[in-house]
Amino acid sequence: MNAIQSTLISRIILLIVISTSSILLHANNETEEIVSFYQGSFEAAKTKALGESKYLFVDFYANWCTPCKWMDETTFKNKEIIDLLADDFVSYKVDIDDEAGYKLKNQFEIKMLPTILIFNQQGKLVDRIEETLDVKKLKSLIEFHLHNDVEVINVSPNVSPKDASYNNEQKELDNLYKEYKEKLSMESRTFNAQIGKYDNYKEAFDQVKIAKEEFLEQVIVLTEYNDGKTYYKVLLGEFQTIEEADGFCEILRTKHKYDAIVY
Repeated sequence: MNAIQSTLISRIILLIVISTSSILLHANNETEEIVSFYQGSFEAAKTKALGESKYLFVDFYANWCTPCKWMDETTFKNKEIIDLLADDFVSYKVDIDDEAGYKLKNQFEIKMLPTILIFNQQGKLVDRIEETLDVKKLKSLIEFHLHNDVEVINVSPNVSPKDASYNNEQKELDNLYKEYKEKLSMESRTFNAQIGKYDNYKEAFDQVKIAKEEFLEQVIVLTEYNDGKTYYKVLLGEFQTIEEADGFCEILRTKHKYDAIVY
């Protein structure tokens, strides 16, 4: 082998090495990209969101939570999700097993993992999602809140995280507290007109958009979980008596062709 051939082979090998390194570096960068979660206290994250007029996205998790890890490795590494949260949200993670996280878990009554809380641009809690979200579901959820200034109310009972400190005695206390809350709710409840029930965010979003264009009354989205499925009830108005709500439903049925019922 002469000197020219030796030099040519060396250059080819060097080019291959550089190209391979670039490919590996690019691959590593892709796998390491993940949603940027704010590092600091919950109150600081909330203050940051308020100061920047952004929503606050809070993900409750634990290191032993397999669905939480799945979301970290899939949903939170999706480019669309990363961009959506970066543009309009301050994202924050809460580990329920550390001291600060445990306090927040009790404060917000977190009993299922993962649980996601969404606060609007005024710092008000507007949604609570207690399920594992893939990219499609989380994207729909984010876009729903970005395009709708509505409060989403979760009325389904939580399920306890399976941690060592949660025992039968605690479950009994939770059931007593749940009964107390339900009684209190019935004593002070208001009534609404239900104008739709859907099993996906897209249909609920379309109905909310139509209702906001057609009516001045407040629009509320109520989430319910039954038999492993999530349902979204679109409610219109708020009334102090069932008679007032029934009268409004009658107007919706006769003049606006809605199949409205009192909720």
